[in-house]
Amino acid sequence: MSDSLYTAIETQIKRAQSNIYTALPAKVISFNGHTVSCQVMITRVIANNQEVSIPPLVDVPAQFPHAGGFCITVPIKHGDEGLVVFSSRCIDGWYTSGSQSKPLDNRINDLSDGFFIVGCNSVPNKIPDFYHDGASMQTDDGSTYIRLTEGKIYIKGNVEHEGDTNQTGNYNQNGSFNQSGGNTTSTGTITADDVKTNRGVDLNTHIHAGVQSGNSTTGEPK
Repeated sequence: MSDSLYTAIETQIKRAQSNIYTALPAKVISFNGHTVSCQVMITRVIANNQEVSIPPLVDVPAQFPHAGGFCITVPIKHGDEGLVVFSSRCIDGWYTSGSQSKPLDNRINDLSDGFFIVGCNSVPNKIPDFYHDGASMQTDDGSTYIRLTEGKIYIKGNVEHEGDTNQTGNYNQNGSFNQSGGNTTSTGTITADDVKTNRGVDLNTHIHAGVQSGNSTTGEPK
């Protein structure tokens, strides 16, 4: 094979490869709860070393862990970074029906067939307070979190719970306990250093005036 023929073939291969997309970092423009519009963050270089931005990608399905009737979601915002991976074949038939489908177009590794994986970040946008000692679901700055380690779960932040709670084991609390409705029932012993009624009567030290010895009972607390 002559050098000129080899060079021509190599040029054609590189030209074809330049139009094949596998994965590219991108930044979110908008998110509708299912798909993102995003801007690819790597430019194309064409003739004369000229840079050209790839037009924004639209209707790109966002990836979240979702299976068996359960899911984990995060609120994707404008400016969030991620990775767009591109299907090797047209996804339109499957995407609109959810069923096995033949490719509706002959395109291969095309910009139209991307999936957005959120959280693939550049150095300036890395997680600033990364937790190395277990699994963590947290705000970026670590001010609120749920962390799972060997034999223990840590929660930081205010908690609102709706539903019943069943606990096996001891309950230790450092702070106040307020109950705005309902009743409290215990089949065990309740021990407290200081007990007062809602009228301010101290059950440990209160007295009843006008009590005389005999078989009568005392009146109500004062």
